[in-house]
Amino acid sequence: MGDARQRWLSGVPEDRRDALVPPAWFDAWASATFASDAVGATQEPPVIRAPNGNIADSMTYWCSGRPLYDPGRIRSPTLVVVGAWDADTPVAMAEQVFRELGAASRRRMVVIGDATHTVLLERNRMQLFRETQLFLEEQG
Repeated sequence: MGDARQRWLSGVPEDRRDALVPPAWFDAWASATFASDAVGATQEPPVIRAPNGNIADSMTYWCSGRPLYDPGRIRSPTLVVVGAWDADTPVAMAEQVFRELGAASRRRMVVIGDATHTVLLERNRMQLFRETQLFLEEQG
């Protein structure tokens, strides 16, 4: 669990970590998540197993400058949301995708301050929910 917390908070200033994800919130998430993997939960220490295909795709395509898809071919309304402290998909990566969304009928990019890749479970999650709702409700 310590490794999971460290990975989650990678890039977050030390003095902001407990405010972003209070220890009790992390503990509740970790307990539920680790328990969801019956095989991983039996290992010592317990682990969370996850498919790594997305990591292989990321290394093979995005990290080598060959995207898996062409954002320029997306025509539907597109919302790109990224946390300012996202170590998995950094702001620069989101900006690159956003720039390439030229065919989208409508596009918006939102950077949520004091947030990581897991903003859905953090203090600023309501901003993610509001931005998503606003985008979905807009016409055009």
